[in-house]
Amino acid sequence: MNNLQLIEKALYYIDEHISEELTYERLAQMFGYSSFHFHKIFSSVTELSITEYIRKRRLTVAHKMLCETSETVTDICYKVGFNSIQTFNRAFKDTFGMQPLMAREKQAKITYRSVEEIITGYLKRVAVEGAFSMEPRFEEREAFVIAGYRKHTRDGFHVIGESWFELKSSLAAITRKNEHTMYGFEDYAEDFCADPLSFYYMAGVEVEKDTPLPEGMYRKVVPKAAYAIFTVNGNNADGEIGKAFQYIYFVWLPNSEYCIDENALFDFEYYDERWDCQFGAAQMDIYVPVRRLEDS
Repeated sequence: MNNLQLIEKALYYIDEHISEELTYERLAQMFGYSSFHFHKIFSSVTELSITEYIRKRRLTVAHKMLCETSETVTDICYKVGFNSIQTFNRAFKDTFGMQPLMAREKQAKITYRSVEEIITGYLKRVAVEGAFSMEPRFEEREAFVIAGYRKHTRDGFHVIGESWFELKSSLAAITRKNEHTMYGFEDYAEDFCADPLSFYYMAGVEVEKDTPLPEGMYRKVVPKAAYAIFTVNGNNADGEIGKAFQYIYFVWLPNSEYCIDENALFDFEYYDERWDCQFGAAQMDIYVPVRRLEDS
């Protein structure tokens, strides 16, 4: 069974238990995922965070019940998992632009996608996005140490550029293991937020574990892991790196038999001699720690 089949089961489960307390942590545990991996796969298939999907699913089911049954608004509110009629009414109006009773009176029609239609819609998107196709190689790498400037994207994704500026301004003060390699490290293990997406990002270089560092520089021990490695062709003039991440997490991973290694919640960009942003023939690699589903 691959990731997509497991997500399909999760979607059916949500529909069948819509009145119950549903959290992405609980669903992830139930279907054998880490919370982070479950969020990545789920959002790639539904185009929504898990929290937003459940909320919209509850409201869509409520709308359908209002138009097709004579049950009271209060009964419907609790049947679809809301704990407060005030919260339900406010969420319903925010979503559909009218109060529940008005929706019943107007018999306003909405698009209700079945689980089968959600999966089919995803596969159609993949058929288009899959035109940007990359086949990974797999490799195990021993633990290593990087040092650099780390910032949290809760302050905005412009901080990524700031991290690189600070690193390049300090290179002369660092003793590096390899003068031709640099890392863009996305750390999802600490202060990760799925909605809105935010995480720690570090622009860094590889160092020895006891290398003296300038004040304000952060040291990170990257654990031993097995990686799926994707080579990106192009100097990012047309957003090739972003397209690659989109492909990896929204196309390749959901259709693969691999999951993100829950003991290595990060990925990183690897830049070496092949990377020269002045030339269109530049290359870099994206490393994603993975495990086979049956090994998880």
